[in-house]
Amino acid sequence: MTYLSTPNWVRRFTVPLLFLAVFGCETNRDTAPERTVQALRPVYASYEEISTIKTLAPQPLRNPGKIYIKGGFLFINEQGKGIHIVDNSDPANPQKISFVSVPGNVDMAVKDEVLYADNSVDLVALDISDPRQVKVLKRVKDAYPYPSYPQQRGVQFECANRDKGIVVRWEIATLTNPKCYR
Repeated sequence: MTYLSTPNWVRRFTVPLLFLAVFGCETNRDTAPERTVQALRPVYASYEEISTIKTLAPQPLRNPGKIYIKGGFLFINEQGKGIHIVDNSDPANPQKISFVSVPGNVDMAVKDEVLYADNSVDLVALDISDPRQVKVLKRVKDAYPYPSYPQQRGVQFECANRDKGIVVRWEIATLTNPKCYR
């Protein structure tokens, strides 16, 4: 079959499609003008800072995430920072007990007297038998992949750099030509 013997509708679309295929893609982004946008930037911490888990006095809820109920207690995730422990034995009058600083924390679960939480790239098991003095029982290093991108989708962000440390959270910032997108 020659080009002239092909149906007319095929010939009508062949040339425009070839034109788009050849000239429709931008191949050199280095010549793009600089543009400043609101995007996400990683906040880093050293592994030593990440792995330091402390029981602190109660803290205000600023960016709560998941809530876990166990017995008369509420465990409320403060996204990227740790876990609030609240005595909820009297639901009309909940009492803040403590805040467990667990940098990079997003998720948690409780079984018996042990709270399991992600500690950025590690998994930690915490003894919560005394909610005023939580202790680390066990740490599984590198249980999770390096946090290379934010949880949000449809966002531009500054690409994470392992040489700067471990990403503990993402903050909104004014960036020039962010290279990463999710």
